[in-house]
Amino acid sequence: MKTVKGIYQSGTIRLAEKPKDQGPTAVLVVFLEANEDDPWEKILNDLAPRPALARLVKQVKKEIAHGKAKPLKSR
Repeated sequence: MKTVKGIYQSGTIRLAEKPKDQGPTAVLVVFLEANEDDPWEKILNDLAPRPALARLVKQVKKEIAHGKAKPLKSR
């Protein structure tokens, strides 16, 4: 998984850097609140183990490798 910052404007997202994959590639877009600090910076740089997240990421990567293209069901 790779995080890339970008700017959303008028229905278009302009990425700060080009992705390595030529696509198509699944993405997750998170819109930050206008007056809120970027919580993802802290989350992404936190080295604390997150076993539940690690299991979910492993499951999702396995499903993608097996050709799953639909989103996960809500819990």
